[in-house]
Amino acid sequence: MTSSAELSPTTRRIRDIEDRIQRLEAYERWLVPTKIDFESVVGKDIWAQHWQNWERVQSLMRESQGLAAHINEKVTCAFKAGNTQAG
Repeated sequence: MTSSAELSPTTRRIRDIEDRIQRLEAYERWLVPTKIDFESVVGKDIWAQHWQNWERVQSLMRESQGLAAHINEKVTCAFKAGNTQAG
């Protein structure tokens, strides 16, 4: 939360970071979080498959974002040129 990472609350200038940190710490003192080793529960192969699926989804989302940007660019150019059709 306090790092200089691009999308961290500090970098995004969230004003009440210290208050949020204190609330999280109080919550953790109130109830110790449950930790689960998912790989040992479901098995190494299934867990690896899960992460492969996750990576494919992430990759497709990046590809889709690029395509959406391309479509947006073409629509903007067509709009500015007056080359639009009511549908």
